Amino acid sequence: MSNIVISRMKEADIPRIREIEKKSFPELWPDDSFEREITENKVALYITAAIDGIIAGYMGTWMIMDESHITTFAVDPNFRGRKVGFHLLWSLMSHSVDAGIRWATLEVNEENEPALHLYEKFRFKRIGKRKEYYADGKNAVVMWVGNLQKKEYRDFLDSMRIELDNADSA
Repeated sequence: MSNIVISRMKEADIPRIREIEKKSFPELWPDDSFEREITENKVALYITAAIDGIIAGYMGTWMIMDESHITTFAVDPNFRGRKVGFHLLWSLMSHSVDAGIRWATLEVNEENEPALHLYEKFRFKRIGKRKEYYADGKNAVVMWVGNLQKKEYRDFLDSMRIELDNADSA
């Protein structure tokens, strides 16, 4: 894969994560949230994507029993359009499959077309709506993908990896 490096989030990454969060969301998590997630939450997995040593995006999930619930996902606006989100989501879904996860869920702003498109590319389906879910009154779309342990989804992730590799070498 290109010069995008996926890593587990570390405490030293948090100031940069907060910068991206401020550029990406109208409402921020409490100040100590990321630190608690990566140091105390035993079911949490948070990853970063870096380009040339600069964190370009991050993503988090809670893996509870056989479900992965994506909690947050953002790419710095200066790095959008460079497949950072694709790399993050592919990495998280691959890790989830390897960890025995059977399905994944999330909420996403119904107006965030790029995110909706990316999730749908990874076979997430729109299954509901949460009215006024966000502090600014916007609605969230609830999305779900299942059957992650079936060979079909594993083969699909392999094909997505090939797509990533081909895009990176172009």
